Amino acid sequence: MTRMIGVRFLGPSMVLLILVVGFTPLLAQEPPIKVAIVDLEAVVSQSKQGQELQARLESFQQQVQQEMSTLNQQANELRQRLAEGANSLSETRLSELNKEYEDATIALRRFRDDKQREGQKIQEESLREIEAMLEPVFEHARTELGFDLILNNVPGVVLMVGERIDITAMMIERFNAAAETDGD
Repeated sequence: MTRMIGVRFLGPSMVLLILVVGFTPLLAQEPPIKVAIVDLEAVVSQSKQGQELQARLESFQQQVQQEMSTLNQQANELRQRLAEGANSLSETRLSELNKEYEDATIALRRFRDDKQREGQKIQEESLREIEAMLEPVFEHARTELGFDLILNNVPGVVLMVGERIDITAMMIERFNAAAETDGD
């Protein structure tokens, strides 16, 4: 059983200590916490590096589409030969064409899945590189402008943001400027 200790059982020095400790933050007059919000997705997508990544992914996607189109055309030609020869080809030849068609469709699916994984890998690696490049830019902005906390503006996490603390545009400019000085 727990007992409550009343103030009368504490000595005057203990009461004074509790009061001082309890009011220390009020006496210290700490400066207010300075918070900023940034839309990291916008910084990445609107920065030079993010736009280069997007262009690289689009180029990769176009190349994949061209190769898939060729593979798809080959599979369609096999299917058409199979349909045309259904009544005129021998059972053995039909079986061979059917096997070729199945192999072509399996190869098409594998190609698509492999290229999808490859595209995701390119995107993930590039985003890690961009993140590593962004870190010193954010650290410099944080120390220069005295932010105690910089939050990513993610829906559901940050519910409401005032324009005064949104530093997205500034971070895009700084990231682009940092990339230009690194490139020189």
